[in-house]
Amino acid sequence: MNPKKYWPSLDGIRGVAILLVIAHNAQMIDPVGPGAAGKITQYLLNLGWVGVLLFFVLSGFLITGILLDTLQRPHGMRNFLARRALRIFPLYYGTLAFFFLLLPAVGLQPELVQASAPHQAWLWAYLGNWTRYEWALPHLWSLAVEEQFYLVWPLVVYLFRTPKAVMIASAVVALGSIVTRAALWHAQVDPGFIYAWTPTRLDALALGALAAAAWRLDGASGWLNRQGRWLLPVGLAVLGLGFVVTKGYARSSAIGQILGYATLAVFFTTLVWRAAWQDQRDSSAKPHWHRMLTWAPLTSVGRYSYAMYMFHKPLHDFLSPTVLKTLNIQTVGSPLWASLHVAGVSLAAYCLAWLSWHLYEVHFLRLKRLFE
Repeated sequence: MNPKKYWPSLDGIRGVAILLVIAHNAQMIDPVGPGAAGKITQYLLNLGWVGVLLFFVLSGFLITGILLDTLQRPHGMRNFLARRALRIFPLYYGTLAFFFLLLPAVGLQPELVQASAPHQAWLWAYLGNWTRYEWALPHLWSLAVEEQFYLVWPLVVYLFRTPKAVMIASAVVALGSIVTRAALWHAQVDPGFIYAWTPTRLDALALGALAAAAWRLDGASGWLNRQGRWLLPVGLAVLGLGFVVTKGYARSSAIGQILGYATLAVFFTTLVWRAAWQDQRDSSAKPHWHRMLTWAPLTSVGRYSYAMYMFHKPLHDFLSPTVLKTLNIQTVGSPLWASLHVAGVSLAAYCLAWLSWHLYEVHFLRLKRLFE
């Protein structure tokens, strides 16, 4: 199947992913009282951690697709790495420079950031997830995982070259990641380290990669598309079964980390595949769920999701307490105020991301034309 240049529904999926992540990282309802509303809200907000896993599947799908499509082009590897660097590095290193260079120069560096300053080299090297320091910018761990994937995975694709071989390699990597999580649990390794370490999170990236390779293999893509109407229902059935077995996809339990992460990755892979397939169809009769994913406000959030990811945690950690105190708002135990706070952080992150894109990032993105 020939891929399109742009899949609008995948921007919508990015939008869902970033809103889930913000819900998790900006939730301030703890502790909740005895009421059901508070407990349900707390659970739903905390469940937003699955948004990072959805980002991983998307990255594996899109990056592997780009690599396979550029295999035969001159300077394919160079162009891929240069374009990735222009997309990722300016905002990432600009954020680090803001917190570790600019703010201390003007005497405004927050105490949490000061405590991380002696170990900041790990962050500059995209290796923060290989340490156990308490970082002031803890959300950068997932960007470290993705950047390490971007550096190594092109070599895998260029080594195996054919979609079928890449499918096999992806399946091996995914299985190896699950086995690694099980082995680390058997060795009683800290669940927090298992959550953020690159080898233990590769199954989501690898399953996305497997889907991208299958997309470009006529036999596999043809069979999957013929079974298309069953793909999402089966994925939802797997998701529901995983919910029961893992007791609600507990993020740090043994069964949650070993089986839950893999189950979520399988479902998200089916969602990404089916959404992209619907984009590919030349038909106006799209299902409701696909029309929701291509809703303009949601795709706009997805378009700016990278900068929203960078900005939302500092907004929450460094500004939310002051703003809430000034407004005399207490989110603890309040489903309404806790949810409104998440919405406020999301809106503020979107506005900053919009400004970042149009005033800063776009100047680097224009340089991509030099590497086509």
